[in-house]
Amino acid sequence: MDEAAFFERIARRLGRSAPLSAPPARDAVGAPEFWQAYQLPEEERIAKFCAELGKLGGHAEVFDSLAALHEGLRRVLRELGPRRIGLVGGGGLAAFALDEVLAEWETVVWPYAGGGELSEEAARAEVLRVFAAADVGITDCDWAVADTGSIVIAADSGRGRSVSLLPSVHIALIRSSQIRTRMGEVLAEVAARRASGGMPSGLFFITGPSRSSDIENDLTIGVHGPAAVVALVLRG
Repeated sequence: MDEAAFFERIARRLGRSAPLSAPPARDAVGAPEFWQAYQLPEEERIAKFCAELGKLGGHAEVFDSLAALHEGLRRVLRELGPRRIGLVGGGGLAAFALDEVLAEWETVVWPYAGGGELSEEAARAEVLRVFAAADVGITDCDWAVADTGSIVIAADSGRGRSVSLLPSVHIALIRSSQIRTRMGEVLAEVAARRASGGMPSGLFFITGPSRSSDIENDLTIGVHGPAAVVALVLRG
């Protein structure tokens, strides 16, 4: 069957005498206006994000000051008792000033430079081994979505996805100003970045702990990613 006959057959099945010569007009594109106008005040965004993440099996706490967040992070880490903590070296994590908080634990920072004189392939394998051996990964984020409880991270040279993907526990530090009401708001800002040439190599929407039911619909947590996700939200 040639191409013309193929499309004619489809047209007949759709009740048309011939294939369309031009794309049909679309009277609705994107989300409805009422949904695009849907916005929550900041405190409601914070509360909804925390609630939705909790429904997914994650855990969120909110802090009024950086000092309080430091104490909260220290408490969480002492409860977890990690042998090694992975950190991102890029993005906005440095602004959270974690050096003193993390002084009592072994840490490894992305990008990891411990590959020495290894080949590129061997060095990559070493990076994955090191971060897979970390019990906790700590990152910042670019956005969070209140409606879905999602944490959004744009990958770059200083923020490899291994830090949030390989350790058993992912702790994300979030500023309340980064929380958006809807997924569409984040996607619009991503599109704006792309237009200005700032598209990341990868964009990851982390929506609760890793879940998989691909074997006989048996739900398993933590197979393809962290078994626990903790969000520490700093107001401001």
